[in-house]
Formats: sequence, C-alpha cells, structure tokens
Amino acid sequence: MHVLTTSLGLVALFAAQVAGQSAPSSNDNLYANYDYCQGVTPIAGKTYKPIKGATLQKVQVLIRHGDRTPSAVLPGDKTNYNICSSPAEYNLIAPASSHSLHTAGPALRTNILVSPSENLFASGYWSGNCEVGQLTNKGSLQTRRVGEQLREIYVDQLHFLPKNLDPEELYVRNTYIWRTRTSAENFLNGFYPARTRDSKNSVITLNTYPQSIETLILNPTACPKLGLLYQSFFKTPTYTNHMKSNYALMQKVNTILGVDKIPTVNTTLNGDTVMPRLCNNLPLGCNPHDPTQCLTRKDVVDLMTQSTFLYSGIFRYESTAEEIKRLAVGPILKTLSASIRATQKATASSSSSSDRNKNKRRVRPFELYSAHDQSLDQILAVIGQQNLPWPAYGSSVIIELWKTAAKKDVIRVLYEGKVVPAHPKLNCTLDACPLETFLAFIESYVPTNIAAECYPY
Repeated sequence: MHVLTTSLGLVALFAAQVAGQSAPSSNDNLYANYDYCQGVTPIAGKTYKPIKGATLQKVQVLIRHGDRTPSAVLPGDKTNYNICSSPAEYNLIAPASSHSLHTAGPALRTNILVSPSENLFASGYWSGNCEVGQLTNKGSLQTRRVGEQLREIYVDQLHFLPKNLDPEELYVRNTYIWRTRTSAENFLNGFYPARTRDSKNSVITLNTYPQSIETLILNPTACPKLGLLYQSFFKTPTYTNHMKSNYALMQKVNTILGVDKIPTVNTTLNGDTVMPRLCNNLPLGCNPHDPTQCLTRKDVVDLMTQSTFLYSGIFRYESTAEEIKRLAVGPILKTLSASIRATQKATASSSSSSDRNKNKRRVRPFELYSAHDQSLDQILAVIGQQNLPWPAYGSSVIIELWKTAAKKDVIRVLYEGKVVPAHPKLNCTLDACPLETFLAFIESYVPTNIAAECYPY
C-alpha cells in the first residue's frame, strides 16, 4: 500500500517554490515506492550491497518507531482502536543472577483498558484497547521485522556481529516516550531472537535520557532559544502561505471530523489524528451531522503530506533554518560523531598494536537509536537533499563506517534502503564519503557554547 507515492511530487514542488528553484525530480524517482505506513529496510543480497573490498567498522541505526495510534483524542472520536490487544513486545524482569535482582520475576505484558462500564470517563475516549501514541500490533511486528532484516545483513551476510547475542557489542538508546522503548524491544527480538541468547548473558541495557535533556528530538525545554525560533517560523510567509493554500482542505476535514467549531483543534491540519486510521484499514470518518460527507483516501493522504511539511520546513526554509539545525540537531550529531571517532581511534590503535592487544573489545560496533520521525528528519535535513520524504513508520537512517582496500575510512548513509542524496554543501556523496569530510561537516553544526546559544539573554 503506497499511500503517499502520488503526493511526494507535491511536497517537492512546494519546497522548490519556497527555495526559488525548479522542482527536482531525481528523488521522486529514487523514492517512488515510498509509503508513510511502512518504511523500507535494505534486504541482504538484494537491495543491500557492501562496499566492494572494504571492511565494515561500525553501524549506527536510527529507527522510527512502528505504527502507532494518534497522539491525541479528538473530541467525539469514536474510532474503535482495538489494535493493541496482542503486543509482540513483553516487558521482562531479568532472571536472578549475580548481576540482577535476587529473585526472578515473571514476564509482563501491558494491557490498556477502555471500559465505559468500569470507568465513568471512558465515554470521552475512543473505544478499543489503545493508549494515545501507543505502538500497535502492526507497529510491533514492523519493528521486529526491521531487526530480522538487519540481522540478515550484519550477522548472516557480513558476519560483522556474532550469531549469538553478546550484549557488549550493542549500544541501545530510546527516548523517554513509551513507543520508542517497545519498538527497541521488538527490534532486538528480531535482531537477536530467543534462540540466539544465552540465559546467563542476555541483558541488554536500554539507555534513556531524562525528558528535559533529551537530544533525539527538538527540545525547547533544554534550549529556550530553540522554542523562540520554532514559534517564529509560524509567522513567516512560508508558513502562512502554506496554511492559506490548504485552508479549504483543513476546513473540509475538520468539518467531517466534527471539530470545526472547537477552537483548540480547528486551526490545524490534524493529519496525525486520521493517518493511523488509513494505515490500519479503519473507517476514515464521516460528518456526524451529514453521513454522506466522508473522508476519502485522497483527503487523508493530502492532509498528512501537507502536515509533515510544516515540521520539516523549519529545518530547511527561512533564514532561521541553519540556527535551528545547530540547536536542535547539533546535540545528537555530537553524540554520533564522538562515537564514530571513538570506534575509528580504537580500530586504528588495534591495527597498529601487538597481537596481544588485537583481541581487545571493539568500541560500540553496533548502535541502535529508537526514536521518532522528527529525529530522523532533522538529521536528514543536515546531511541530505531538501526534498527527501518524511520518515515512515519503521523507517531507518543507517550510518556505516567502512575501511576501504586503500585503508581509507569512509562513511555511507542509507535511508529507505537507498544511499542518501547528499546535501550540496557536504562536498561528497554518501555512498563513500571520506570520514573527515563527513565528520567536519556534521560537527560544524555542534554548538561550541550551548548555554550562550540557548540562553541569549
């Protein structure tokens, strides 16, 4: 189901008009099979090819969580979100050992209860068994499948990682938001399924930053200047003209949703509230006062396409875009670049050291960052061409460090299973970008004095 294929051209055209350029066509063809509901992962032996003659040194995978429910309940929403009853993920209490709790615990599974007969407030909620923003059954399976597919590459095809789990070879981080943790759990269940784990050595740490200092998403709490810049974007001609051009669509959709008279929600496109219906084959909705007026597939696709531009635009258009990238993306770019440098330094040291030291452990050879669509998009805004498609459910940005046959360190970046078309200022292609060229470019976006830049008063 390629729900947004026909709309990518609209985004590229609008983006080009904002930038005063002719609409590019190469990326439209490159991502012709784009589907917001299902990201694309490279396939071992088919769409994934190693760099010929090169040796893989490190992999960083940034994955968007899988399919989820809307992040808010619209007033009067009676959609039956009965799609979270059999989650593929489980919360496991570690078995008793010298490194864990003194007593073993049971396997736990979360169940969301929405029962008007038990809860007097339930009448103001949708029906079903899902929380807002929760990973659905489909989302669980999506992220598990990504893990399975990447295992076929990095374990089976390249033998870069061992067949059986070695927790020291993995670094995993998720945001403080529930669905990224469960997406990470599902990914790992596909990447290292039960048959590959030793019961005495199977504990993987899920690293999480506190919400107030999270760097995987735009964080105006940690950086107030970022919040001011973000709000200023909504006063620009780019934003106001975009909203004017989509006013009729917004009015039509909000009327059908029955929220056109509710000030808190009737001035936005509300794409997030209806796209999960389409992705899960649920009824799209009809006007409560006129059942002949119903949302169409095209309405939902257009709505989501235009909604995502409002988020991607802040990183690409208007004079504040470069500063926003520094403050929003710089902190996570610092993390990624520092880790790449640590691996590269350790690898170089191992190669030149005695045989006794060559058996030293690798430095975080595989990293997983389970995050959000904006997490991926803001990184792509720095390193990629401006009209790349919005990150789909279960999509991934994969950064690989390779050492070529000529002993040169290079970076390759994949998105939607394809090499990312590089930002023109990067001065390299991302199929094999010289390491120092790549790192110097992304590090130029890392603030040197974050306090001074975030608190300019």
